Amino acid sequence: MGQTVPFLRRVRVANYKSIASCEVTFSPLLVLLGPNGAGKSNFIDALLFVVDALGSTPADAVAKRGGLDEVLRQVPQPADHFGIHLEFTVHLYGESISAEYGFTIGRDSTERRPLVVEEEYCVIHRERDEGAETRFDVLAGVVVDGGGIERDRLYLPLAGTRGEFSEVYHSLRAMLFHHLDVDRMRKIEPDQRLGTLGYAGERLGSVLGELAWRHPVFKARIDDYLRAIVPEAVSVNQRVIDSYSTVELRTREGERPFGPEAVSEGTLHAAGVLAALFQPVVVDGEAELVAIEEPETALHPAAAGALFDALTEASERVQVVVTTQSADLLDRDEFDPASVRVVAMTGGVTVIGEIDQVSRRLVEDKRTTLGELMRSGQLQPEVGE
Repeated sequence: MGQTVPFLRRVRVANYKSIASCEVTFSPLLVLLGPNGAGKSNFIDALLFVVDALGSTPADAVAKRGGLDEVLRQVPQPADHFGIHLEFTVHLYGESISAEYGFTIGRDSTERRPLVVEEEYCVIHRERDEGAETRFDVLAGVVVDGGGIERDRLYLPLAGTRGEFSEVYHSLRAMLFHHLDVDRMRKIEPDQRLGTLGYAGERLGSVLGELAWRHPVFKARIDDYLRAIVPEAVSVNQRVIDSYSTVELRTREGERPFGPEAVSEGTLHAAGVLAALFQPVVVDGEAELVAIEEPETALHPAAAGALFDALTEASERVQVVVTTQSADLLDRDEFDPASVRVVAMTGGVTVIGEIDQVSRRLVEDKRTTLGELMRSGQLQPEVGE
């Protein structure tokens, strides 16, 4: 069953790394387009920060990123707090319901804690119930209407153990992020029957094996796309060695499959991207969003069309977000410019916006493609007044 309502609808980020302030609206397939160093990864990392902070603590999530000074915006002047706010859709009572969640984190003036959650809120809107809503608000550890929590902790993990907030908590935790590392993907790992690919592509063999066992149709789709991307390929599969797992590639001419050390970087990266898009947790409807950084890495430009088709097909089932600097990926008439957000670095600060109106009109009139505009350096984010 295809996805009918995108999970994330709007995200606002303030003072996070190179981002001073941005507001990004989402579509089922969202492409963050811009050169290296523009800040695409910083926006993705803001979303990942939410997952990390909910799964452990904000302090752990900040420490994972090198400390508060590495997270707080430093240009043009240092900020003393950052905020992440999300508008999204949850499924309650058999219907899609809009919700909001956000928090602001700053320094602890007493220096007794690594940080303070200055504010946190969650709102679940129930439009059919005459505009009624369920919400909580927390100010520096004090829960409005009663209760409290440590000032450096988030309240949602506690509220998420009961009632409607449980769906919010689990939905936000169900965002998946991948920045594939071919060296990590080549490693032999313990065989685990898990349906989730690791951040760097860990467990690729186990994911392929799980797909072949439980969802052979989707394993076949991965092989179909891989053949379109790498013409000499036949399939990529799990290779089990005792209780360990890795991958192997079958080709049209080889009698024996190639092990991971013999598979090219581009082929293995493509297999990782396809596994991320069709991994069991996605097929089972348990993932809300899949974000992949630079899916076109090490691919021949001619393979961009098949990669685009895979991204589009996957976005019918789960919300897909990708970062890219590839003009080849955007060289197609059917690409909707409304699905692109241009990312640029201006004065050391990341700016994210929709395609400027002139460029968008040229693309919609079929006078050029997004790829051609990017190659000529004409794509710029539309900046509000």
